[in-house]
Formats: sequence, C-alpha cells, structure tokens
Amino acid sequence: MSAATHIASLVVRARPEHAHRVAERIAACEGNEVHAVADGRIVVVLEATSERVLADRMDELRGEPDILFVNLVFHQQDVGGDEE
Repeated sequence: MSAATHIASLVVRARPEHAHRVAERIAACEGNEVHAVADGRIVVVLEATSERVLADRMDELRGEPDILFVNLVFHQQDVGGDEE
C-alpha cells in the first residue's frame, strides 16, 4: 500500500512591513516552502500526508500574528504507485 502526498499552494497576505519575517516563520516549518514575497503577499507550497493536515496548517497560519488572510489556490493528491 502506498501513501498519498497532498500538495497545496496558498497565497498568504501579511502586513507588508512584516511580510519577510512572516515568510521566514512559514518556511521554518517542515513541509512548507516559500516561493515569493511581494507587497505583503507570500506564495507558499505545503506538502502533507492528508487533507486534514493541510487544513490544520492553514488554520495555524490564520492564527499567526501579522497574517491577514490565507487563500487556497491549488490542491493536488499524488498517490505513489508501485514501479515495475
């Protein structure tokens, strides 16, 4: 049985004066990647083992200081197959 990997891209809106610091905090967590920071917008990719874990991470981000909102842009489930 192979495990699924869930990948989601987000746009996180932070207060512009704190965006780089917020991006550093996001990137410090395992499974998170920050791809761009501009004008208070932070492009983030999350990788997790389930949709529930992704949703929990998004909720955690929403509760962070200086984050105004978190928008899900894309979600994909990759199911690893057996290679022959």
